[in-house]
Amino acid sequence: MRRRRKWLLLLRATALLVALSFPLAATRPVHDLPPPIMLTVRDEVRYMRPGLTFANAARRFHLRARSGHLLDVDGLVLERNAYPGRVLLNGHGAVAWEPLSDGDAIDVVHGEDRTEPTEDVVREFPGGRPGNPQHTLATQPGVEITTRGRLSKKLVSVEFRPSGDAQVPPAVALTFDDGPSPTFTPQVLAILRRFDVPATFFVVGYLAERFPELVREAAEVGTVASHSYGHPIGTPFADLPRKRIVEEMDGASDVLEGLGLRITLFRPPGGSSDDRVVKLAGRRGMRVVMWSVDPEDWRNDAKRKLIVRAVVRNVQPGSIILLHDGGGDQSATVAALPAIIKKIRKMGLRFTVVAKQD
Repeated sequence: MRRRRKWLLLLRATALLVALSFPLAATRPVHDLPPPIMLTVRDEVRYMRPGLTFANAARRFHLRARSGHLLDVDGLVLERNAYPGRVLLNGHGAVAWEPLSDGDAIDVVHGEDRTEPTEDVVREFPGGRPGNPQHTLATQPGVEITTRGRLSKKLVSVEFRPSGDAQVPPAVALTFDDGPSPTFTPQVLAILRRFDVPATFFVVGYLAERFPELVREAAEVGTVASHSYGHPIGTPFADLPRKRIVEEMDGASDVLEGLGLRITLFRPPGGSSDDRVVKLAGRRGMRVVMWSVDPEDWRNDAKRKLIVRAVVRNVQPGSIILLHDGGGDQSATVAALPAIIKKIRKMGLRFTVVAKQD
């Protein structure tokens, strides 16, 4: 009995010794592990196990660099992913399996979008060139600098640098808007033929579709130009979205060119223009034409005598006169036209059309 108790005490002592020594055995390898390395990942400090490779870190921290695109002068993509981004180790490129060391820094540099280069084309105009937008028939000698995207060939800007005094011809231009009208355009054409006077007709595209023969007759008397496709009036033309402006310009040109006409002049509805309108018209080979004399013959209360008086009092060499052969009741304009022609000729001025774009 005494011997058995002695064996039990010995077993308990052995078990206690094993229990006390086990944690020491278990924790010993932890103290033997190498310390973690410190990394700076996109300006944030991270502690990671040794032996981590560059590729491992990129995957662990989801490090991806965006590529930049090559853009045209309008900001549209010419070439996607033309300028790759990079994930850098200590400011330099690194191979995927390169092991990282304490104190290393990893940064992500995204590729930046870049705009295509531009090129200039210089043209001399010793004989003079009208303004754009054009308000009169006056021209100035000088140099025109056209800037385009080198790859897309899209227009960036057109700058004219005068080199001499303005040259004003002893002539005026009659211009008619908002036609063709089956009622008033034939009457206007008949008067112009009778007096052998040319004129410039800024026609509306959808009306040209309806009355193509009137457009062809107008082209025989003078010059046909664009006044947009639908003549929007609710919002100033220059304030319309770019897409709508382009649709209005292209729609009218498509109709008129389908009739065999070369369209190089554009008059925005209501005379609403700005640099954007001039630029978009220029890309389509058109110059924006305004006016210098407006007798307001479009008014509902317009009278023959008032129209004649407003024109004669304001006309001078180089004037571009705004009249209408459509858009409403233009009977007062038709009645005033013969007197306008006679009085301007008495002033020693001749009639001409607005010169087409070169």
